[in-house]
Amino acid sequence: MNLSEAVVLRPDVVLERTGEGGYRLASRSGALRHHVGPATDPSTLEALATAGMPFDDDGPVTHLWRQGWLSLVVSRDGGPVLTLHPQSCPPPRPPGGGSGRPLSELVVLRRTGPEYALESARAWCSVRVAGPEDLAALLAGEEELGRYLDWAGMTSDEAESAQLTTAQWTPHELAFHQQTRIPGAHRSAGFGRSSWGKDRFAELPARHERFRGEGIALAKPDLAELRRSDQTVTAVLEKRRTVRDHDEASPLTVLQLGHLLYRCARNRWLVEREGSEFLSRPYPSGGSAYELEIYPVVRNVAGLDPGLYHYDPQEHRLRPVSDRVGDLLAHAALIAGTERRPQVLLVITARFGRLMRTYRGMSYALILKHVGVVQQLIYTVATAMGLAVCALGDGDATAFAAATGLDPLAEASVGELVLGSRPGRANGGGV
Repeated sequence: MNLSEAVVLRPDVVLERTGEGGYRLASRSGALRHHVGPATDPSTLEALATAGMPFDDDGPVTHLWRQGWLSLVVSRDGGPVLTLHPQSCPPPRPPGGGSGRPLSELVVLRRTGPEYALESARAWCSVRVAGPEDLAALLAGEEELGRYLDWAGMTSDEAESAQLTTAQWTPHELAFHQQTRIPGAHRSAGFGRSSWGKDRFAELPARHERFRGEGIALAKPDLAELRRSDQTVTAVLEKRRTVRDHDEASPLTVLQLGHLLYRCARNRWLVEREGSEFLSRPYPSGGSAYELEIYPVVRNVAGLDPGLYHYDPQEHRLRPVSDRVGDLLAHAALIAGTERRPQVLLVITARFGRLMRTYRGMSYALILKHVGVVQQLIYTVATAMGLAVCALGDGDATAFAAATGLDPLAEASVGELVLGSRPGRANGGGV
């Protein structure tokens, strides 16, 4: 096989002229900049920014390669086969040919445009393969190509399963961590708050489309009275406990549920600015998008029929959605480790387009952070109200989609809590 190597600027790097007539390299995010020394010929820099130039380990741009500013293109018979895009400074090239070791279990393969990307947070680079035939040759263990996988750090070794630091990761979790927390060439130029979809797709309205019927008006707490009589934040946080069991003889009341939702999830205001709708709720949300919705799944609440409801945070109402609650409540009891199904399961969903139309590459990570914020807020308020609350680490998004009929790519469950009355405590109207 006749392979050749060339180097070009990394996809996320641009060449800029400085005011003094010199050059500098800059990442598209602007976070990293490198002033190029006068020893580097301007024509060489221009070549790196366009078609690239042949590479050897002791050439004129070796210092830029070793600092991770350049990508290595491996070609065969004049056509690219694979490209190594550094995410950190490249290590020295190992001697000899490929080791024949299998691909690491932590490597993720995905398609990106016409290329295929091999990525792992253990590797110092991502490997882009030009086409399916080249990918097949690479995965089949072709030695000349395999040595690049060894060099990249994408083949398996004894430490992978023997050390906690690597064995603790599953491929999808490590890939998610890498995509959202490790800057590098695997990130698209539009990463972050790029508003990439603004000119392509209509914005989702701030309010969820109404479910059928007028729904059920909920009680509102007296916030002025709560400011005078409520426990301090410190007292509530120190008292907070996860409580899985509920008092069936004195269940949660619809009044308490209404007070909790008002204090945690209502819309405080909704405004339109320059054609976009923005909200405010009692918790923070990136870009004021407030993509999260709450669906109470009710089994036993005094004053409320069993069923799955949507909480309308603008009108502070519950709107019936479905009576298909068995699978959701059964799964919640299984995850909570209780014999009895919860009095209420609060399903938190995300209307993905509210956030993903604006943010790119980090949206889902941001959604999960918002879920954590909401869960902490509900824990705090429920504790102050003397209620039992337990956040769940897993939920059944398939059962939720079946019960609601919602498109799971447009809106799906992303978090859950079980809620009820505390055993041994009279509830009455106490909040």
